[in-house]
Amino acid sequence: MSEVTKIKRRDFLKISGITGTGLILGFGLSARAGENVLTQFEPNAFLKIGADNSIVIFAKNPEIGQGVKTSLPMIIAEELEVDWNKIQVVQAGLDGRLGGQFAGGSTGIKNNWQALRTAGATGRSMLVTAAAVKWQISESECYAEQGKVKNKRNNKQFTYGELVDDASKLDVPESPGLKDPKDFKIIGTPKKGVDNHKIVTGTAEFGIDARKEGMLVAVILKCPVYGGKVTSFDDTETRKVEGVRHVVKIDARAPGQRVAGVAVVADNTWAAIKGRKALKVTWEHGEGVTESSAGINEQFNTYMSQKGSIDLRNDGDVDSAFNQSDKVLEATYEVPFLSHVPMEPMNYCADVKENECTVWGPTQVPGYVQRLAEVITGIARENITVNMTRVGGGFGRRLMGDYAADAVTISHELKLPVQVVWTREDDIQHDYFRPAGMYKLKAALDDKNKLVAWHLNASTTSRYLYRGSKDSPHTTEVFPDGFPAGFVSNFRMEYTPVKTLVPTGAWRAPGHNATAFIDQSFIDEMAHLAKKDPVDFRLEILGEEDKEMPYSDHGGPTYSTKRLKHVINVAAEKSNWYKKESGVYKGFAAHFMFGAYVAEVVTLALDSNDQPRIENVLAVVDCGIVVNKSGAESQIEGGIVDGLGAAMFGEVTIAEGMAQQDNFDTYKMIRMKDAPKIDIHIVDSQESPEGLGEMSLPMISAAYANAIFAATGKRIRKLPVKLSEVSS
Repeated sequence: MSEVTKIKRRDFLKISGITGTGLILGFGLSARAGENVLTQFEPNAFLKIGADNSIVIFAKNPEIGQGVKTSLPMIIAEELEVDWNKIQVVQAGLDGRLGGQFAGGSTGIKNNWQALRTAGATGRSMLVTAAAVKWQISESECYAEQGKVKNKRNNKQFTYGELVDDASKLDVPESPGLKDPKDFKIIGTPKKGVDNHKIVTGTAEFGIDARKEGMLVAVILKCPVYGGKVTSFDDTETRKVEGVRHVVKIDARAPGQRVAGVAVVADNTWAAIKGRKALKVTWEHGEGVTESSAGINEQFNTYMSQKGSIDLRNDGDVDSAFNQSDKVLEATYEVPFLSHVPMEPMNYCADVKENECTVWGPTQVPGYVQRLAEVITGIARENITVNMTRVGGGFGRRLMGDYAADAVTISHELKLPVQVVWTREDDIQHDYFRPAGMYKLKAALDDKNKLVAWHLNASTTSRYLYRGSKDSPHTTEVFPDGFPAGFVSNFRMEYTPVKTLVPTGAWRAPGHNATAFIDQSFIDEMAHLAKKDPVDFRLEILGEEDKEMPYSDHGGPTYSTKRLKHVINVAAEKSNWYKKESGVYKGFAAHFMFGAYVAEVVTLALDSNDQPRIENVLAVVDCGIVVNKSGAESQIEGGIVDGLGAAMFGEVTIAEGMAQQDNFDTYKMIRMKDAPKIDIHIVDSQESPEGLGEMSLPMISAAYANAIFAATGKRIRKLPVKLSEVSS
């Protein structure tokens, strides 16, 4: 950790504006993820302590349902040594002093752990120093507890509020001491979400609620065909609709503003929707009209019969190993496009004036939204204020700024405050879908039924290729260091992207949501071929020696086979894996991603129609130190349910350049009756903490598919699962 900038009393008073009424501590974090560096001491960034003993902690990252508005302040509160029930948590807006403010990749806890601990410890240290000076004793004779500094000599004490004036006159300590984890009182305990009461009473402000008085509402008619453009439009009938105020043609003015269209701006949402229905637009469909799922699958099939265009890994001699083995298995797996379908459709607010701009709404990337606003309006970034609301689901969709850019564009055009609102149909049809893909796998066993060769030839509609990234198109699609790579002496991986106008983006557990399904399903197939138990087969591949395996993807640079084997063993034990029961069928899967290790067991039975019915899901998770146990369990449960829903029902199909699904009648979601009982076991660990927002999702589809095989003898190689075909 780099040194904290020391600010003298005079300078501190000058920048903080403190006049004896409170101590305001500000800590800047590195804007580069993972560095966790305290760089400066400024007002109103993380922590505000009032002379009245009020304590406000500012939550830095967007709250998209992953619980960081609770867990990140818990880290500060722990080191600050305060009563959790007596603090107020406030959502911060975009503020450069806070460093990167981003929700994605399950990085919130990991990237802020050390810095936020230090932020809280700095406040505690200064208050202890202030008390020691007042008592004229050494700091070692003082200690902080529950918002007070106590004197070891005589049990005297000061509240934090009584010390703020004296503490504000001190220099900032360079290296405040951190608590020993064994002394944690807040971290590791279950805490309810700070907004729970507001959510259940309907008073929490989500983006779609965030309308200022006098704000107009815009809905946008976008070309239904991907890549299309507006040729002309007739708004005669639209302007006759009561409440319609403006009709604005939108042209893409910034990167990420994907689709041109025509916006109807009205007094309220209903008037805007009615006005849009009356709008007549002539479109130039372009090449997008030829796009279809059938055509994309044709390309996949062609690439499966060819050598991949990108060689990703080639260990040993795969061809020789296949030639020398009598036990070789080939299988082709397929995954479809998926929609994000957050419960809160896309929406965003913008108020653009001559030389300033204020935006607010649900986003995972407030800094990116600010940059888009700068490009669109020409207003200097320092004059663009970004406020954050709660987000009714992100799952990667709100990593994109298209809907926010539209709000800024319309407000900039009209110089009026505007909220853009999408309908559910808009949300599905103009999504950035999870890439579709096809994966051809081939593997071989030796004469001792050990895995000796593995070959993956993959092809997907790469989201990096879609957005024109300079990074290789395979980067978020397949992972050359992922298990079982490194454990099979002859291992080849190759990849070919499919270029398409169908928009693709990050969907929960990007890439891994497909690769864990194919890898863990095919491992199961090879275990069956080897006539070995699937759990034993995985452990055999990992070997008895504990290793740190190289891992170049997110969550690296290594992963631990010891920790992976541990969650596998615990899952087998807790699920009674080796106990055979009549009419009970189990499927297993385990995976490492983003720094965490997860093993899952799906237990199912057959109903009266011989269709599989999930009875229970068991998950064992090692994510290092857990900050909020309640929040962690919620994230694990949510990932499992979301992953199961996608495996059971999720699918977007494309015809004539358009998504054929547009609402929940055609894009089916998992219902309460389909959700299983979930049994969670979190490994007690002192390793550095990782996130949990995505970790339980990737392997659940494989565990489910493997359980179906155990029950029916039929392999699932294409998602979503068609139960009618399984039971036929």
